[in-house]
Amino acid sequence: MKFLRFALLLGLLVPALLPASGVQAAAPTSPQDMLMPRYFPETGFWVQGYFRQYWEANGGLFVFGYPITGVFKDTTGLYTQYFQRAVFEYHPEFAGTQYQVELLRLGAIMTAGRTGEQPFQPLPSTTGSDANCTFYQPTGHRLCFGFRNFWNSNGGLPNFGYPLSEEFNERNQPPPAGDGQVYDVQYFERARFEYHPNNPPAYQVELGLLGSEYLAQHGAPASATAREDPAMPPFDPIRSVQYGPHVGYGFNVFFRGDTNPGASQFNQQAINAVTNAGFGWVRFQAQWASVEPNPGQFDPSALDRVINQVAANHLKILLSVVGPSPGWVNAGGGIPTDTASFQALTQYLANRYAGKVQAIEIWNEENLASNTGGTVNVGQYVHLLEAGYTGVKAGNTGTIVLFGALTPTGVDDPHLAIDDVTYLQEAYAYDNGVIKKYFDQLGAHPGSNNNPPDTMWPTNPGPGPGWQNDPSFYFKRIEQIRQVMVDNGDAAKQIWLTEFGWSTANQAPGYGYGVQNTPQDQANYLVRAYQIAEQQWPWIGVMAVWNLNYAVVVSPADEKGPWGVLNADWSPRPAYTALQNMPK
Repeated sequence: MKFLRFALLLGLLVPALLPASGVQAAAPTSPQDMLMPRYFPETGFWVQGYFRQYWEANGGLFVFGYPITGVFKDTTGLYTQYFQRAVFEYHPEFAGTQYQVELLRLGAIMTAGRTGEQPFQPLPSTTGSDANCTFYQPTGHRLCFGFRNFWNSNGGLPNFGYPLSEEFNERNQPPPAGDGQVYDVQYFERARFEYHPNNPPAYQVELGLLGSEYLAQHGAPASATAREDPAMPPFDPIRSVQYGPHVGYGFNVFFRGDTNPGASQFNQQAINAVTNAGFGWVRFQAQWASVEPNPGQFDPSALDRVINQVAANHLKILLSVVGPSPGWVNAGGGIPTDTASFQALTQYLANRYAGKVQAIEIWNEENLASNTGGTVNVGQYVHLLEAGYTGVKAGNTGTIVLFGALTPTGVDDPHLAIDDVTYLQEAYAYDNGVIKKYFDQLGAHPGSNNNPPDTMWPTNPGPGPGWQNDPSFYFKRIEQIRQVMVDNGDAAKQIWLTEFGWSTANQAPGYGYGVQNTPQDQANYLVRAYQIAEQQWPWIGVMAVWNLNYAVVVSPADEKGPWGVLNADWSPRPAYTALQNMPK
């Protein structure tokens, strides 16, 4: 054929990537960068997560073309995204392998019923390979010259599959799916190769527009074909399969790790309250000084008793690893400068509780000076998070690592506290954003005070009196935290609300706003918070109510009790009943 002779003269041609517009013009520099959302204004869709990673690694724009839909579930239940020249499918059964993203067998689908045509009839089994052609026994067809070069240079068998035909002349689809011209083509299980002689030499082999043709014939849900918001990437459901749900229902729970015979009964009562509410996650803390009282000498006995009992009841665990630091690290109880010892701790915990603890949060409210040894230091926490992430992943790669949740303060004094939005901005700015490599999801604690969850300063302030005039007093403060993530190219990650809630009448100093929230207000606000997350925040992961049962163990004067949804005698407050009855 003409093409075969021409390709022989050209020799090996390695296709180059065509320049593409989008949020990131430069080629990604790391596997983590490849996961970040990228917007294509030419078609109005985002590519992110494992689909973007596959797209970038196997030829990008030149091979696959632009995205022409968003991500949706096809009729077989697989997450799918259409591109001009291919259809991507996510296969959870192959998660973590090179086959977790595969191309739909478009070539086979589009040529079904053509086996009687001459180009699709298998060659004799005695056909062999030579210097110019490779013969593939499974389908009985050859792959030759320039098409073979392209096949080998852009992913080969895993990407395109075996050839289903020989080369032959075929007229392209009319616009908009094609240009109506005749080209030398060859079909493969997942693609159609075309020879375009008028293109520059490096681009004379292209994939046919099978994705566009298939979309024109079969359609897609209207929600998937509507142009997406260029300012905000959609929630990535594929990565959520690995990293967390949207939305996960959880409680912060007080458990007992002591050896008293009543401890197990106490814990079971708490576990039953969680499961009877229809919730599936619990969060509690592991204090470093308790787990490792002496260097390298771990005492996990109390944690073992709690974690083993919770896991046996099929609840998922978010473990918050916090201070005080043990005295031997000389950290004054706060964030240590000895990050190697913290890395060893997190590796130990992730390994010991692999399969039982699903997520580990690195520290808690580190924007408070009282939690950091007396002074808030953003860089110090970045290094701690790096050590914690490295340790967790060395102990068990499947354990989710959370950036420790910041608390809304409205204060910027490092000897007291740093505003949570300011702190997060500084954390991303530190060392050119290195922190992005060291957490899977962002923990956060939104405000609440006496403000309903739909309100926000200054556009829609709460009723007051007091606690109205700063965004840190509001549940929707979390949208400002989210914007910092988006501004720093980290929108592919979820936010987990590791503590959120509303206090009722509270005797503790500084919690006077609780008097303005009735028990029924608390119930209504918690349910509405979950509704907002479900309906408006596709980037939210686990939401852990603060709290379930602290009223059972603290005095009436302790600030923690009035946040709970159970009374001191374990009876339900209106909030518990409302959470139990709300749709999930």
